[in-house]
Amino acid sequence: MYLLEVLSGPLDGKTWSFEREITIGRDDKVAEACIALDRYVSRKHAHVRADGETILLTDLKSRNGIRLDGKSVERDAQVDVGAPFVVGRTTLRVTRA
Repeated sequence: MYLLEVLSGPLDGKTWSFEREITIGRDDKVAEACIALDRYVSRKHAHVRADGETILLTDLKSRNGIRLDGKSVERDAQVDVGAPFVVGRTTLRVTRA
């Protein structure tokens, strides 16, 4: 079990639990992790898939992309459990529950 946690942004402190994968977006009809208050988050922005200690982030052709270590992620990026990343203007991380 994993937790997707908001570290900063309009939903600071909010968490969503997931087993292996979760979709991040602004529309709760297509995203389990709905960040509706961040207007820089696309309707269906990113996908997170957990595999052991590695997290795979996938940009779902969002308008504002994903940032990791201050750099834009073009398509997919691997990130360690606990490492922060930015979707829209919201900073998130994945931890073990």
